[in-house]
Amino acid sequence: MSTEQVTGKALSQGSSPLLRISGLSKRFGATQALNQVSIQFQAGEIHCVLGENGAGKSTIGKIISGLYPADEGAIWYGERQVSFSSSREARHAGIVMVYQELSLAPSLSVRANLWLGAEKGKTVFSFIRKAREVARVQEVLAQLGLADIDMERSVSAFPVAIQQLIEIGKSLLSQPRVIIFDEPTAMLGAVEKERFFRVLEKLRAAGLASVLVTHHIDDVIAVSDRVTIMRNGQVVDSFPVGGDVDADVIVSRLTGKAPGSHDINGKGNLRFPPLLDVENLPVSRGGTRVFSVGRGEVVGIYGVVGCGGEALLHNLVGFLPIPGDAPLSFKLEGYAWRPANVSEALKKGVSWLPAGRAANGVYPSLSIAENLMMTQLKRFARSGFIRIGRAESMADQLLQACGVKYADKHDPLTSLSGGNQQKVLLARAMASAGKVLVLEEPTAGVDIAAKHEIHQRIRALASTGVSVLMLSSDLAETMALCDTVWTMFHGSIVTAYRNPDEHDKASIIADVVGQAGQDQPDH
Repeated sequence: MSTEQVTGKALSQGSSPLLRISGLSKRFGATQALNQVSIQFQAGEIHCVLGENGAGKSTIGKIISGLYPADEGAIWYGERQVSFSSSREARHAGIVMVYQELSLAPSLSVRANLWLGAEKGKTVFSFIRKAREVARVQEVLAQLGLADIDMERSVSAFPVAIQQLIEIGKSLLSQPRVIIFDEPTAMLGAVEKERFFRVLEKLRAAGLASVLVTHHIDDVIAVSDRVTIMRNGQVVDSFPVGGDVDADVIVSRLTGKAPGSHDINGKGNLRFPPLLDVENLPVSRGGTRVFSVGRGEVVGIYGVVGCGGEALLHNLVGFLPIPGDAPLSFKLEGYAWRPANVSEALKKGVSWLPAGRAANGVYPSLSIAENLMMTQLKRFARSGFIRIGRAESMADQLLQACGVKYADKHDPLTSLSGGNQQKVLLARAMASAGKVLVLEEPTAGVDIAAKHEIHQRIRALASTGVSVLMLSSDLAETMALCDTVWTMFHGSIVTAYRNPDEHDKASIIADVVGQAGQDQPDH
């Protein structure tokens, strides 16, 4: 299909959909990913697509944007039936997809990443064109609330949440008519999420169709105009989001269960014997303090991007070794803890689940079982040989315990949906956590039912005496799962909340945006 055919014709507005899919079906081997799916997307509308992991949501976006061909069905763009043979062709026609996994080149600058794939050959006018490129990048960064960042700096220098916004900026650069976002807020903190919501509202006002594949019910309530719910590759419900639609309504339609059935078990007013001390940690009122994590305690660190929580955890697991003259230090079981690297920490029972599957932990060429068991092989080694039968039996147990949906454990890990990949990586980290489990965004891209399963597994692990430190951009998750929440702002602890509840929510948000009062750092 030629680009001119689509872009040369004015697309209908009003009641006629800007984009619609009709009877779309797609099979991957024995898996029926989509089965006769029909959805309409209007111009000037934010349309959320919800469903469990593996329900087929992301497959819809990948077919529309030209990454996969459909087995059956049709795609209508305005009044014209289309079938894109590549993402580039779809982008030129005005349809782009922002994938959950980052596609940035870490060593290149922000500006270079935004223009990657859209470059033209050098000419005598290249200098003028570069000036125009810089101006356009400045416009996009301002739209994302990132006007103050250095566009010539490499993207690897920025936190994951900022990288996610830069990824979104790549889609805005081409000025599309339709944007499909796959889990766009999975790695965003509260402040970055608000920036993204403002961008969506501008896109709505400009008449674009925004499609959000998301598992965050709060996001749906905050910005969506319509929700479509999928289950097992089929559409099971679709309805507008109005004043009478709240989180309980959406959860019940999504899961088929009554509100309250996803409460987390295992929390309570417990006393935790000491295990880990974080010494010389700055507090917002000045000075430093020792903050302790007890055996079996789940501690959440909450703050906006750059608050210092990520660096704190990276120091703890040896990913960023603490400089010799740094005041920050750790004690584990009463002894100084200063791991040289992640491997040394792992050997001593401190396990880490980093944020971002693509960059941290997924080995695409290895099977599901191999990805899962790579940190456990020494347990099954004898005289230099791996006892394969025992290793595979353990893999079966871990996959079942984590509720991973898979056809064959010897299939590539990348054959799984994003949420099921996350379950595998979490199972691997938990199996290695003898003393401390460190989690960054543990449920990113995971559906609500799977998130509940993960929460219960974390609480079950904590009940065995393993301490858990978690950094999550999801405030509701942090408050529900954690025994204690540390709020951070500019590298300092603001408040430590014990057994936080809804009454603490406003104070927690005030803490992380720098509006906290002068209360004591324990609450």
